[in-house]
Amino acid sequence: MGEIVGGYVIDPAVNINEKGMTKDQVSRFITAFEGIVGAKYLPLMYIGSQLVAGHLYAYIAQRTFIHSQSVEVTLVKVVIYESFDNELAIHSISEI
Repeated sequence: MGEIVGGYVIDPAVNINEKGMTKDQVSRFITAFEGIVGAKYLPLMYIGSQLVAGHLYAYIAQRTFIHSQSVEVTLVKVVIYESFDNELAIHSISEI
């Protein structure tokens, strides 16, 4: 399946019967979140990629905020941007 500019390519591994995330998919997520403080993010599922001026990679993740008296856990959609120079940045995080 070819990439189309602006279109998402859905990873078939989203199917529960398929293997989990690849090492590259997990590594990309972990690297993008290095140095982030205030919350912990755990990648649960890789959704797919989108070709733009670089690549966008979409994940479902567990976000954990640790407050002084409680812990708050939510599910979020995380989109990570990777430039053609292989530089990573968090593009967006939205609650689901």
